[in-house]
Amino acid sequence: MVVFFTSNFLLFTLHDNALAGPSSSNFQLLDYGFGSGGTASSSSTNYMFQGILGEVETSSPSSANYLALPGLTYTLEPNTPNAPNLSNPSNYYNKLKIIIDNGGNPSDTTFVIQVASGSADFSQNVFYVQSDNTLGTSPMWQIYTAWNGASGFNLIGLNPGTIYYARVAAKRGTFQQGRYSAVASAATINPTLTFNVQTTSQSIPPFSVNIGNLTPGSVTTSSDKITATISTNATNGGLVYIYGTNNGLKTTTATYTITSSSNNLNLALEGYGARGTTVTQTSGGPMKFDSPYDGNGNVVGIIDTTERLFSDSTQTPVIGGQTNFELKAKASSSTPAAGDYVDTITLIGTGSF
Repeated sequence: MVVFFTSNFLLFTLHDNALAGPSSSNFQLLDYGFGSGGTASSSSTNYMFQGILGEVETSSPSSANYLALPGLTYTLEPNTPNAPNLSNPSNYYNKLKIIIDNGGNPSDTTFVIQVASGSADFSQNVFYVQSDNTLGTSPMWQIYTAWNGASGFNLIGLNPGTIYYARVAAKRGTFQQGRYSAVASAATINPTLTFNVQTTSQSIPPFSVNIGNLTPGSVTTSSDKITATISTNATNGGLVYIYGTNNGLKTTTATYTITSSSNNLNLALEGYGARGTTVTQTSGGPMKFDSPYDGNGNVVGIIDTTERLFSDSTQTPVIGGQTNFELKAKASSSTPAAGDYVDTITLIGTGSF
């Protein structure tokens, strides 16, 4: 048996306007080749293509002494900044100063600052610096000048007595984030406050200050001066408060009180109060007397049962801030005679942290 086969042929004709590659309503890729050197700016209004030929994309040949970063991925990656400068220039307990490095990147490059507390490998307690200089959980990208450039800024709201670690990464335009920089570290210190009281003739409590015998119509000043010394690293400085127990000089024998008030004793019939004499400090501050204890001559400030601000270090940390003051009293011709006029004065030293 013989079988015959008949072949039929279908002829297609391709015109010049047939599509040669992938396309959409916005672009048409006419050629897959872009040369041995790659391309960095094949673009139109609707698309952009960047490519490189003949190199690996993301591998990183390395040894203990070098790291090679070839390929398109690392070509697009921004320069890695150097480690930031993290320091505690003024014994801060709740802030640190940081200056980041821009790594020689263009001015439109943005940077993120990552901070970890007590974790050098950033495995725990990891935060990001926010635009208000506090720490938060979300990355905040800003250009170099927004991070205050070469002048840097203070990280605030930190915990005292804690080591902090910081590193920086860069990102430019629509491309990928670069690698983090090397790590810098610095520590906050613990809050400090010391307060001491003594008199001209006594350095160990309890203290007693003798005003002396009061002559009607005359102002009498205590022979001893009282000295209060405060040192603190509190951000808003040290403060000294004063108050008394009896609202004046009180006698139980005659059942009478020479009432304390803020007054010029030269003009008053009788009275009692405190007047600041000198203020000094070893560093910081400066210390100053607060009204009404900053008067001259026989102008005194009230000593009653209300805690009143006596002196402060002008909202600045201070070392060895010292305030000296004296007590003054005046009796009138009608003031009952007694040998037990007394008041108990309390001084309070505190820091505004």
